[in-house]
Amino acid sequence: MLRNVALKSLRDIRRGFLWWSLGLIGFVSLIVSVYPTVHSNPGLNKLAQDYPEALQAFIAFGGAVDYSSAAGYLGIELFSLMVPLLLLVAAIGTGAGAIAGEEERGTLELLLANPVSRTRVVLEKAVALGLELAGLGLVLWLALWVGSVATGMDISVGHLAAATLSAVLLALAYGAIAILLGAATGRRALAIGVTAAAGVAAYLVNGLAPLVHALKVPQKLSPFYHYAAGDPLRHGISAGHLSVLLAVAVAALALAPVFFARRDLST
Repeated sequence: MLRNVALKSLRDIRRGFLWWSLGLIGFVSLIVSVYPTVHSNPGLNKLAQDYPEALQAFIAFGGAVDYSSAAGYLGIELFSLMVPLLLLVAAIGTGAGAIAGEEERGTLELLLANPVSRTRVVLEKAVALGLELAGLGLVLWLALWVGSVATGMDISVGHLAAATLSAVLLALAYGAIAILLGAATGRRALAIGVTAAAGVAAYLVNGLAPLVHALKVPQKLSPFYHYAAGDPLRHGISAGHLSVLLAVAVAALALAPVFFARRDLST
């Protein structure tokens, strides 16, 4: 098992994956079950559209605030904040623990005593992170699909998959950054804190940009902008925006072995 770092890592996170999956299913089921009541209440939609512009900027997902459609409802209640938040927490936790967690537990030296290079360790840890997020994405998509059918939501399976893929790639980008920081510093708490802070800052920049002209250019650098800009719940996959999220993940994972190789693990 130690010779296959990816499988070892998946074994280590299997319980967490189970609990995350159950949590996603339960949360999605709760939100989706409310849709028939909300959909038949035009007053709620009117109320939402009267929200202050600042609030609308944060709760809208890729478009206008709209409770009357399935895409609008899911965008507001799930994909504007809660889905990316949950996946980011899972990804950052796994990413920060990939190298730094092993080091703090004292198991990294045992791992590297096997015939595996540091680069391979980092890359296989990244594979495990990717498989975890892909699994959670599949669970999320299935829960949304079943819920949409059960409640009569007028939204395509493909658009649900597109929104889910966007959320998974957003989480992968931040998970990769956490791997990079953990490999560079060996400190799990620091990797979690800095990555989480970067995520919060990017979210705020993207949300405030419609209200603050000076943030228009920085907004384009925010992963949250590329996560929602294509409005996947209404228009499906936006390859250009998703490629930016993937590029962030690839860049972070390309740097991680470089910094990891330079560190002296004997101290």
